[in-house]
Amino acid sequence: MNIAEIIVPQQEVAWLPWAVQYFFLVGIAATAAIVVGIGEFIRGGRWQRLQAPALIVAVSTGVIAPIALLADLHQPGRFYHFYTDITPWSWMSLGALILPVFLVGLLGYWVLWQRAVFKDEGAPRWLSLWAAGRWSGRSLMPWLAGVMLIGSLGILIYTGSEVMIVKARALWHTEWMIVNLALTAFMASLAAIVFTQARIVSAAPGDQRFTLRLLVLALIGTGLGAVGWAVSGWVNGSVSFQEFLRLVEQFAYWRIVLALSVAVGGGLLLAALWMLRTPRGVARSWWLAPVALLAAWSFRWAVLMDVQTVPKYGAGLYPYQLPLGSDGLLGILGVFGLWVAVLMVLPGIIANRGAVHPTRTMSEVAHG
Repeated sequence: MNIAEIIVPQQEVAWLPWAVQYFFLVGIAATAAIVVGIGEFIRGGRWQRLQAPALIVAVSTGVIAPIALLADLHQPGRFYHFYTDITPWSWMSLGALILPVFLVGLLGYWVLWQRAVFKDEGAPRWLSLWAAGRWSGRSLMPWLAGVMLIGSLGILIYTGSEVMIVKARALWHTEWMIVNLALTAFMASLAAIVFTQARIVSAAPGDQRFTLRLLVLALIGTGLGAVGWAVSGWVNGSVSFQEFLRLVEQFAYWRIVLALSVAVGGGLLLAALWMLRTPRGVARSWWLAPVALLAAWSFRWAVLMDVQTVPKYGAGLYPYQLPLGSDGLLGILGVFGLWVAVLMVLPGIIANRGAVHPTRTMSEVAHG
């Protein structure tokens, strides 16, 4: 009898929590930018009034996400070589081209949108140069909105594809990864917009109700995305779904993940539907935002971090302990701290200006 003993060397996880922060923030930025772009092409209604809170969410996350990405790359040279050694067959390399396009469209559109608001409503003295001159960038705004929308779709496709393309991780290797990352990003961005409308821009109750309805649709879409992955995996016998069934059967941790996902998703949907029934509920719907944001973040943590604890070959799960330093807890808190800092500055520019109408009455809520 011959015995072949396999020795597995100890190694660091490939993706650190910085990647979770990047995927979380850039997904919110891309989906909130889509809301902004819709408001540009559907003018004169609630989609247009939704632009102010959506811009706060999109710009604040859009400027922080690349910082998390650079930290995840570890070395500046890796970022530099994305542009000196372009590899069109690599989604990561394509993402390095898509991300600047998205940021140019988003920030360029915001600059011109804010200039138009300042010229109509007046600018603070320290921002008076923003509205100086007679030229108008109105004719450029649809083009920048188009660039922003194309970049947003590119972000959603490349981030999902970058994970899905890895065949060595069975749980990742499904086209539904792109869909479900995009749907949970929509859920998170709409939750953030609900919070922004209620606590920052003082949006009209009818506009808050409209956004809460969109959040309900996003929650339903997220649930359907999970069901679609499970049904197609069951019918087609996909390696992703079969691997998930194995993990749920063998490990209590993954059973807990499944139970919490169903409970939190179902609870959020029921709570949102309940709050839609009354004006008071709509006014308090912003309480859903932290839970929805945490759910979207946790989904990315499970996808990017927990899946790495599953051995490619062998039994059991690899243990993972969250470091307390910059590659772990400190990095997570630092990125969220930067987001909060940006959120403290942006509302002073965007909030309570021409794109929102806080003078509307509560009676609008009952009539949608």
